[in-house]
Amino acid sequence: MKEIVSTLRLDMVPAMARTLSLKDEVVISDNLDSRVPEGISAKLRKRQPTRTLKPDGMKFPYRVAFNTILFVESGRVDIIINLKEYRIEGCSIFLAASGIVLDSLSYQAGTRFFIIAYSDAGSIIPATSRPSRIISAATYAPLLLPVDPGRMDRHLQLLRVVQHVAEGGPDYSFKEDIVEGFAKVIAGGIARIILERSGSRRPSGRRPTILRQFIASVQKNCDRHRDLEFYAKELCVTPKYLSRIVSEQSGRVATEIIREYVIAGARLLLSGGDYNVQQVSNLMSFPNASYFGRYFLKATGMTPRQFQLFM
Repeated sequence: MKEIVSTLRLDMVPAMARTLSLKDEVVISDNLDSRVPEGISAKLRKRQPTRTLKPDGMKFPYRVAFNTILFVESGRVDIIINLKEYRIEGCSIFLAASGIVLDSLSYQAGTRFFIIAYSDAGSIIPATSRPSRIISAATYAPLLLPVDPGRMDRHLQLLRVVQHVAEGGPDYSFKEDIVEGFAKVIAGGIARIILERSGSRRPSGRRPTILRQFIASVQKNCDRHRDLEFYAKELCVTPKYLSRIVSEQSGRVATEIIREYVIAGARLLLSGGDYNVQQVSNLMSFPNASYFGRYFLKATGMTPRQFQLFM
């Protein structure tokens, strides 16, 4: 999408009790050591709801410009991404790739979580490593991974070591190399969970790569192209082959994925208050506002104007 929508960048990640940034490529933040009143702790232990909190100063929706790995130790985080709701409860890992549209974010008072946010170009978590490729292939859509408490504890112990090293100051010898090593171990652990969950030992050939490239191309071009033929040509495959690979790898129809991103981009423009329906139709390369209205209505159950009035 063009820079005409609200973009959530790494420097906008809400600060928690402990937050640090590495080379403007990675943000690590957590509240694991924050004191939680006993009354709230007791409710969380009984899985009873507590007060709902939201990040300060954030105006949704946003297109997110970084990858996210969220570890929820206890409590609950509620997220809406591309109009789909995700409830992330204690002992869960949640992964979301860059390019998603974040509609809403809230969490229960007393929730303990740890977040790693990193850019696509980040060197701390190398994209070329096998674990990173497995994670990337699995996160064509946000991915929720429940884990057992012991495994969660091991991940959090590693993350604390990464924090300790990263906070060692600029003179800490080989800091970046050490942090990168731990990041690879963490990525490897997550990749192992993904493979266990899918029941396979490794990604099957080039197919996950085709899915990942398709999603990336849709994110980049959805404001101009809505036809499967365009994306097939971009990837040098036939539309029929691309449709089959996307279905096999994601369990979804390729044209539905394209429509999801088109609607997400349109909603961002409509929600900003800077453009009317006709202007959004033009920015999204629709032939006219009437066609755009029918397209939006079919996907969301409301007209673009209704969305602007009632969002």
